[in-house]
Amino acid sequence: MHLLFFDIDGTLAIHRNVPEGNSRALKLLMKNGEKTFICTGRAPIYATSLFGKQVSGVICANGRYIIYKGKKIFGKAFSQEELDMYLSYIDASQGGAILISDDKIIPYRLNEDQKNLVKKVYGDENVEEYQNQPIYTFDIWYTSLEQRDNMMNGPLKEYLVFNDHGGHGHADCSTKDFDKGSAITFCMEYFGVNKEDCYAFGDGYNDKAMFRSAGECIAMGNAVEELKALATYVTDNICNDGITKALKHFELL
Repeated sequence: MHLLFFDIDGTLAIHRNVPEGNSRALKLLMKNGEKTFICTGRAPIYATSLFGKQVSGVICANGRYIIYKGKKIFGKAFSQEELDMYLSYIDASQGGAILISDDKIIPYRLNEDQKNLVKKVYGDENVEEYQNQPIYTFDIWYTSLEQRDNMMNGPLKEYLVFNDHGGHGHADCSTKDFDKGSAITFCMEYFGVNKEDCYAFGDGYNDKAMFRSAGECIAMGNAVEELKALATYVTDNICNDGITKALKHFELL
């Protein structure tokens, strides 16, 4: 048995759309008894609703939340002290954020346009005010490059790695103490699978954490150069069946 971990955006999917070749590959892997996981910085409510039925499990919140066969098997929420510290730094930068709980998205210091965009992406019913829910991670939101740089280069930098969403006004945050790589290590121990039987597929900077823990590290052809330099194999891009080609290379299909 193998464990396979796929980033979403730019690796498995383009926005919300999974190319047919990738969907076909996922079905064959599961038919063959392999355990497949999405490994993303996205919120549980987003990743599971859009992609959960296509894989065995979902690693969300850049590693701090893990679901297998529809059930939560791991969660590492912030302590109140950690959350208060992060929010104080966001306050000082004059930026904003969305806080990620088990099943809700919580806007923090967002303007009305930003709130409306959050509701459009996640659905009105999944957006609510903070009510002392467990918080597993957050995305920073900004309205200017200066505001973005204040957050990314300020005190938060000591604790977090940022994955900017292509200049769209927000970035997901990966904690340095527990990230995607930590989640892969947890899954290896949980399922009793050796490192050499773990495969990680990615394209972005925050996927470096996956490459730290997996035995085989596959960078998409459209990946950032920094990730390609760490890969054990560089495949074709997402629009040209890169995942399927890599799986065939490793004789998993």
